Amino acid sequence: MRLFPLFILLICALTLRGQSVDTTNIDREPLLQKSSLIVLPILFYTPETRLGGGGAMLYNFRFRGESEASRPSQIQVGLAYTQENQILAYLPFQIFADEERWWIQGELGFYRYIYRFYGIGNEVPASNEEIYQATYPRVRLDVMRELKPDWYLGLRYWYDNYRIDMRDPEGLLTQQPITGAGGNVVSALGLVSIYDTRDNLFFPRAGTFAQFSYLSNQPAFGSDLSFNRYALDISQYLPFGKNVLALNAYTDLSFGNPPFQQLALIGGSKKMRGFFEGRYRDQKLWMLQAEYRFPVWNWLGATVFGGIGNVSPTVDELFAQRVHQTLGAGLRIRLSQEDPINLRVDVGFNEAGEWFPYLTVGEAF
Repeated sequence: MRLFPLFILLICALTLRGQSVDTTNIDREPLLQKSSLIVLPILFYTPETRLGGGGAMLYNFRFRGESEASRPSQIQVGLAYTQENQILAYLPFQIFADEERWWIQGELGFYRYIYRFYGIGNEVPASNEEIYQATYPRVRLDVMRELKPDWYLGLRYWYDNYRIDMRDPEGLLTQQPITGAGGNVVSALGLVSIYDTRDNLFFPRAGTFAQFSYLSNQPAFGSDLSFNRYALDISQYLPFGKNVLALNAYTDLSFGNPPFQQLALIGGSKKMRGFFEGRYRDQKLWMLQAEYRFPVWNWLGATVFGGIGNVSPTVDELFAQRVHQTLGAGLRIRLSQEDPINLRVDVGFNEAGEWFPYLTVGEAF
């Protein structure tokens, strides 16, 4: 959390850099322009949280001198509580400055969360399931500069300080020597590169999104453990009239000694819906997802989706493991006539015949 003053200084420094400011009118022209504040309730349901609710505030703005064609910056503040007695307090942000030449994004948060753990590997049985509770502050920060149109490169910093408050005395986290079972500090510095030609951030109908990241967790950065992590996330959106085919490929590779919370995961509301988040986890992962989105009537849309993927301890074994599969369908309810932001109602099924509902805002990818 000590990075917060640094974050403020970076915004101020990068915003002023490269912009022409009329100092004669500096006292009369506000720093922010075209700002708006929205307060709204939060309601969601996922298998990991069950029903959750709370409230959020969204503040949208542009800096002085920014054109109407540039993307607006946004800061959110949210607080939610779930049926699993989880607390989610978060402040995500996206800051665009100097006509989008600088892009700063990230999150400040505090969470008390209930997780399920099944062990490490691609074939762990469901009978291994145990519940544990983790409490942690979180910092996510990307500071990127535009190198070419739609292509950004910059620095990434991640921080989590996990405290394991509750675990099963007869479970794997207690009975086996699993890295991170007693809690740990993750503090990583690295690189991030984003290529983004999507026509809309919330409901893209065309374009490409590609993100590559490298993070190094080292004691020199404040981390308890030493490991490196590489991730590549690519999505392609193909329009067919009013319909859209969305494709996603994702790989996550760790090397060294990562804690179990930082291993690559299958499951959740974004990565292979139909499995509990973390149903399968290991140091290496690959995943392919597809979703076909189509309108039904006016503000109502629908989708069908599927995914395949697996995890493994090594790269050599990654494509020799059994492939897991999910299928599902859902509805999309338009929340705003001006911006295509949807309420997402999905049901995902896995290969074991289990099914899980999801109720949230925004697309999975």
